[in-house]
Amino acid sequence: MLYVHGRKVVVVGDAHATAERVSRLRDAGATAVVVTPDAVREETFTGAFAVLAMGASAADNARAVTLARRAGCLVYAHDQPSISDFAMPALTRRGPLQIAIATDGIAPALSRRLRQELSRILDAAGPRLDRLIARLADIRARPADDARRAELSRVAAALHLDGALEIDESAGE
Repeated sequence: MLYVHGRKVVVVGDAHATAERVSRLRDAGATAVVVTPDAVREETFTGAFAVLAMGASAADNARAVTLARRAGCLVYAHDQPSISDFAMPALTRRGPLQIAIATDGIAPALSRRLRQELSRILDAAGPRLDRLIARLADIRARPADDARRAELSRVAAALHLDGALEIDESAGE
């Protein structure tokens, strides 16, 4: 995760392929600029903090990464962890709670599947989880001391995950 609020992030790719990432960036307060791979020039990355290379080909991404690095940007190349500086994990969110799932680029489909299941669990917890998060936020707003840390731990311990991870080992055979 990167803190991108108030920063320029260039996303290289077509609007359809980049829509979800652009939405996440804008939700985080970034100024997201979308550029198609054929329109990438060295000056495209001037003033950018980070670049997401999400072109249709590895060659498009590698070119964008090279130019972005020359401009001093952090880079992410979709499905190419070997040339990326950071990962874009699958993300699920409920209010201020965010859970990121990453597999170091090995199994993006597994990350997406885990995100779907965790989203379902968070949605099922609904208002109860919202109240727990609000209670933690109220405690966190108090001056920091040992008593506050202990209370945060006690309240967080109210969360119980009783589900089991089940895997159908015959799937995909």
